[in-house]
Amino acid sequence: MIRIVQGWFAPRRPSELSPDRFPVFTLKVDEGQFYGFPLWGHPGFKLGGPHYGGDVFDPDSPTREPTREAEQRLRHCAARYVPAGAGQTLALKACLYTMTRDEHFIVDTLPGHEAIIVASPCSGHGYKFASVMGEILADLATSGASRFDLSPFSIARLSKAA
Repeated sequence: MIRIVQGWFAPRRPSELSPDRFPVFTLKVDEGQFYGFPLWGHPGFKLGGPHYGGDVFDPDSPTREPTREAEQRLRHCAARYVPAGAGQTLALKACLYTMTRDEHFIVDTLPGHEAIIVASPCSGHGYKFASVMGEILADLATSGASRFDLSPFSIARLSKAA
């Protein structure tokens, strides 16, 4: 699992961050991949990331508390790329993502037990693919096959990647 931190920041120029002027976005930059939302339904400008930034969640010492370093990464991103939203930190929260080592899904049958389908769409990453994952899993359950090439999502690849 990895921890992704989300922050809400007091906007410096709220009118620039309204939904009619500012989109929901993902931003892939040298510092990582971030996402954000306009001012709507929550206090402040929401910014999250970096996606898959390597902040590994250790189940032996679990904490959801965002680190100061995570806050600084978000503040740096806001200041550099969305200065209208880079005011004081209002809140920070961490969410947990399940993720394979190669950051791809598992969609396969269990080796030696082909009647069992294993699917790990990887938390928030997979949510974006819910409709196609549903189609694939329904096809696998009813016909044992999918029209999509599922080889990149095999269980066997994980034993090779170690």
